[in-house]
Amino acid sequence: MRRLGDLEWFVGVSEDRLARIQLACIRRSFEQGERILERGDPGQTVLFVLAGQVLAVQWTQAGREIVYNDIGPGSAFGELSVISGAPRSLSLYARTDCTLLEMPGSLLLELIDSDLSIRQAVMRGLVRRVYDLTERVQELTALGVEDRLRAYLLRTALEQGELEAGQTLSNLPTHAEIANIVGANREAVSRSLATLNRQGVIESGRKFLRILQPDALMQMSGA
Repeated sequence: MRRLGDLEWFVGVSEDRLARIQLACIRRSFEQGERILERGDPGQTVLFVLAGQVLAVQWTQAGREIVYNDIGPGSAFGELSVISGAPRSLSLYARTDCTLLEMPGSLLLELIDSDLSIRQAVMRGLVRRVYDLTERVQELTALGVEDRLRAYLLRTALEQGELEAGQTLSNLPTHAEIANIVGANREAVSRSLATLNRQGVIESGRKFLRILQPDALMQMSGA
């Protein structure tokens, strides 16, 4: 499980100051499938994932679920609402059992004002989020379902370590959740995974996915 000092925003912060920050935060636990917050809720806190996975989702008027992000340990969410003063823009659910650290928004704003390293880390995270969203829009408009799936697998592999033959991806979403992430349906994702299995690019089963030919996966996705 991650500690406060392991999080990107607080690398290099002294132990004494970390202890004071920790005292102002609340540790919260959620079971798989439990709602963490709802779109439209007041954005008064920022949360950090210490363990587990969180899905950021939204629903269309027709009731279709759109998954914007699969948030893993070490990540923060909620800072946009705190900084802007706007309500939450997405709903968040626990994809697995998870442990979060909740920080008052007033403390985050104080840290941004008073600590250059934290302010820069927050800015880097926001810029990275803009790049990620831009990349996703490009994929949705320019790539087919199979290429979007391959790009998703590449990103996930890089987030979990160095991309190499034999790397096993852990804590993957269900086929239906992956379909929502890449803008497809579950059947199309299952067919694409079966194709990659037949080609020997990956090996996947009910609860695992192993990358056998990372170079082939990169070439096929245009990476």
